[in-house]
Amino acid sequence: MTTLRAIAGTLAMAGAWGTVAMAIYKAALHRVDWNLIPASAMPRVRWWSTHASCLLRVSLALAGLGLALLGLTNLTAI
Repeated sequence: MTTLRAIAGTLAMAGAWGTVAMAIYKAALHRVDWNLIPASAMPRVRWWSTHASCLLRVSLALAGLGLALLGLTNLTAI
């Protein structure tokens, strides 16, 4: 059961960090001055801005899955 607990913890942490990163990025997109972004970086900014919502949902799902697995391992340990 310790392997499952380690995997669950890793999933929960990766999901939590991804959720925090995407939430910060989405908040920054609302406050960005688009004239200050170099033209060479704009394709990357556009890609991230179109995919940020999807990545946020995936991160939330990973965090939820990790937390559910952690709860399951704690229930079976009793």
